[in-house]
Amino acid sequence: MALALRGLAVDTNAMLRRILPLLALLSCKPSQPSQAPHSPTSGTGPVYEVTVTKKGFEPARIEVPPEREVLLRFTRKVADTCADSVVVQGDPVKHMLPLDKPVDVRLTSPKTGEVRFACGMEMYRGAVVVSGG
Repeated sequence: MALALRGLAVDTNAMLRRILPLLALLSCKPSQPSQAPHSPTSGTGPVYEVTVTKKGFEPARIEVPPEREVLLRFTRKVADTCADSVVVQGDPVKHMLPLDKPVDVRLTSPKTGEVRFACGMEMYRGAVVVSGG
């Protein structure tokens, strides 16, 4: 199909074959990791290391002071486990846990009680438990 444009003949099919791949390329965004490991910034509460092993989350119980910012740093050390992700109570994000790469999850501890966390299938569980005051 040709289109006459002020005296110029334009092959629209050829133009589309050249423009469409370019448009598709420009519309693609580079993929970003869903959870990039990061270091705590100043003013952040303590960092609690949680390792995923064949036994599950270690430690499975983390005692923290009430109403404080807490950073949980999850590192999966085993390939064959259902704990390739973690879901933290009150956090709508399911955090993927790549092998041997730390993933930080921030939360504020409640005044009393606990904040539970578990693998995606809830076979392995743990909790951040408020203690002291």
